[in-house]
Amino acid sequence: MKYFGSIRWLFIITTTLLVGCNDLTSKKVTLTILGENSSNLQAMQALKGGYEKKNNIKIEFKPNTFEDAFNKANQDFANKTGLYDIVLEYNFSLSSFVRNGYVYNINDLTENIPENQTSFENDLFQNAWQEVGYYYKNPSDPKKGVIKIGYPFASNTMIMVYNKAMFNDAQNRNSYRKKYNEDLVVPTNWNQYKKVAEFFTSTEKNTYGVCLQGAAGGWLYYEYCSFLFGMGGKVFDKDRGWEGTVNTPLTITSPTAITATKFYKSLKPYNAGNYSTIDVNEQIKLVKNGNIAMAFVWSDYLYNFVYGDEKYDDRFGFAPIPGEKSGLAGGCFYINKQSKHPQEAVKYIIDLLQKPNQVALARKGLCSALKSVYDDPEVQKIPYANALNASLQRGVYMFEAGPESDLVSQTLTNYLQQFWDDKLTAEEALSKAKNDIEKGRINIFKALNNTK
Repeated sequence: MKYFGSIRWLFIITTTLLVGCNDLTSKKVTLTILGENSSNLQAMQALKGGYEKKNNIKIEFKPNTFEDAFNKANQDFANKTGLYDIVLEYNFSLSSFVRNGYVYNINDLTENIPENQTSFENDLFQNAWQEVGYYYKNPSDPKKGVIKIGYPFASNTMIMVYNKAMFNDAQNRNSYRKKYNEDLVVPTNWNQYKKVAEFFTSTEKNTYGVCLQGAAGGWLYYEYCSFLFGMGGKVFDKDRGWEGTVNTPLTITSPTAITATKFYKSLKPYNAGNYSTIDVNEQIKLVKNGNIAMAFVWSDYLYNFVYGDEKYDDRFGFAPIPGEKSGLAGGCFYINKQSKHPQEAVKYIIDLLQKPNQVALARKGLCSALKSVYDDPEVQKIPYANALNASLQRGVYMFEAGPESDLVSQTLTNYLQQFWDDKLTAEEALSKAKNDIEKGRINIFKALNNTK
């Protein structure tokens, strides 16, 4: 009996150990995260190890190009395949994700999260959060108010990059004063900006004042909006990019918009590169050559701009774009409704948004959505940190994110390229764009109403 008893206990102990091992294996959750392979995502990847060890969880990032990340997210959501637990996408995806019921509302998942863990909400740039992470409670009835859809993974804007050597050169400073009877400074208003662009453009020296993004795919549209809104114009009369109905007034043909558009093209003689093919990557290559005075660059490209080469590149300075406004962009942590691990997903997102983690992420390239991060002494050492902070502090809606956002971007790009090539006047380009957008959005909103 003793022998039998020993065998029996050995069997129980062995079985218990095996079951325990299986439980440990089964409890190790994998969170799959899709996003654009920018400095924001790269920063998160660099810090995932600590969270994995602490929480017995695996974080698997799927970095893609901008276009591929967008397409894969839409395919996964539409097909309900649940390949990705968290999708990092931008504000122009907000409307379709919410209207189609693809993603959770963040409040649905944070009910049991202690308040002290979500206290960072008060530290977020509120305009930026509302631009990328809020939407209508009932898209069919906007009067019923808005809800929080998700937390921002980053707050982006456009920053003016300038060539310090060109601005600091004593001969340039003397020549500028003689020509304009004022000091050569990094421009803070649009009149200064044009003077500086003109001054630095020289066929003899092979130098240029500016390098504009004129490529399709959103590049031209976003940069153009920096001029349009920066000079007091708008595309629509509204306060958030995702707002609007089929009847929201289009203001793209206002006198202010026409003036801003003419100013935009007046920079053509001072512009470097083949305008219609310049996206941010080509722009950065040209700016790095050292013969361009100024360029507007997306903030999430600045980390690699400064630190991406073999050595730290200290040739450039950073400032908010001229004027008193900066555009707000960035995106959300969207939690897939097909995810098998939504609670684990929201806990990971909340952990990322704690200030110590945001400071660490900012030092690796994240454009943090937390205001207090930019006061940290280590973050202050990042050369573009102050310009980014100032731009986000004054940030406003500039970019469309409603159901007709693609229509607006593509239509304006088409007619502005024709305007740039002298095929249309400013008035003609904007009038044609307005007509096409008005006609196109009727079909877009009609389709939305038919799919209720």
